Amino acid sequence: MKLSKLTYISVAILTFASCTKTEFDPYEAPDSGSADFSNYISIGSSFTQGFQDGGLHNEFQQQENSYPAIIAAQMGVSFKQPLVTGAGSGYMHLAFLNEKIEVIKAYDCQENDNHPLAIPYDPSFLTWTNQTTTYNNLAIGGLNVRNVISFNSTDAITNYILFGGSTPSGQLAWNCVAGEPISPYGRFLNFGSISNPVDYIEHVKNSKATFFTCWLGIHDVMGWANAGGDDVSGSSILTPVASFRTKYDALLDTLKLTASGGVCATVHDITEAPFFNTVTLEVLGKDIWIKEGADTNIIRKAVKEDLLLLSSSSLIKEGKGLTMQDPLPHQQVLDKDEVIIVKNYINAINAEIRASAQARAYAVLDMYQFMKTLNSGNEFNFDGINFTTEFIKGGFYSVDGIHPNSRGYAMIANEYMEVINASYGANLKPVAVSNYRGITFP
Repeated sequence: MKLSKLTYISVAILTFASCTKTEFDPYEAPDSGSADFSNYISIGSSFTQGFQDGGLHNEFQQQENSYPAIIAAQMGVSFKQPLVTGAGSGYMHLAFLNEKIEVIKAYDCQENDNHPLAIPYDPSFLTWTNQTTTYNNLAIGGLNVRNVISFNSTDAITNYILFGGSTPSGQLAWNCVAGEPISPYGRFLNFGSISNPVDYIEHVKNSKATFFTCWLGIHDVMGWANAGGDDVSGSSILTPVASFRTKYDALLDTLKLTASGGVCATVHDITEAPFFNTVTLEVLGKDIWIKEGADTNIIRKAVKEDLLLLSSSSLIKEGKGLTMQDPLPHQQVLDKDEVIIVKNYINAINAEIRASAQARAYAVLDMYQFMKTLNSGNEFNFDGINFTTEFIKGGFYSVDGIHPNSRGYAMIANEYMEVINASYGANLKPVAVSNYRGITFP
């Protein structure tokens, strides 16, 4: 998936404090307790697939160190992922230019002002997986709960166009590549054809999982929020809560056929991520004019409750938003009323996730509370490393300000394992976060 426009923001380099590693007996064999880890699968979206920096890449094992892969390693079980090569889908990165560090967005075929240092997708990304291979990580960047199963032909065709193939005319293909689906991150699964599409849930069923982790629901709200509260496409709408529950139930019922154990994670408050909290009125030190909402003609000065997206920085730099006559477009602002909509929506679907999981005796990881603690604004020490939510130098998030870096994913893996141990009597050992990479500085 590709985030909105993001150009150059000056950042300072963080020097991490000396680290102390998590202590455990390396010779103690993992015990699954009452769980059966023999066929562990992971279900989710970009956060589960191992996204960092606005893309899927693997030069320094970023994708290999997805949180489910870390969990599987501690379980001592085989875990196959559909891995990209090198630059993968292309991604954002840091460069030292004009005596300062700047963020360079990934190459975008729809832009005519790409930076010379912009990283495009690796040619191998168009053929990066083999659909005859059985994978344990079934996460797909951009996957919503509403895409898990289709209840009518419209849903089925929509899901196929999103993950299986482009529209017949090809105008919605990913990154201007003819024949590509809107989200090519599910290429490793066979979605059939537009006349005979295959649902994602069929692949979950065919996995015959004995244990699973599931972190779905993020993209059911993130697409809308990242677009400034605009339904710019079918992939960015808020999934109706009733439909969310029905399809989440269907997913867990399918898993219940073979999986005696599993953990479902709640959705964190994405509005607390750096993507929504870096470009502030306090930092800018000036008035910013915004267009409020997708369906109004209201133009007003931004207030502190409005969240200017990280991507708005480039437009502000060009003078956008500095006058009433030239306000920031509403897609670059999650206005104060939309922030409330997002927060209420997350609370609503989290209630459904908890109820659905508990009704089937599956464990629940309160990722909402974990991330709220992390995003509290206070310094957070883990394994001797001090983390904050500050953009770039905070230590947890990657360059896109939404997805964690490898250290962040290691922390998430530890949270899952703590719940697995408590719920199933297992003895999975936490990993040393300091053994994983943070952001790569130039």
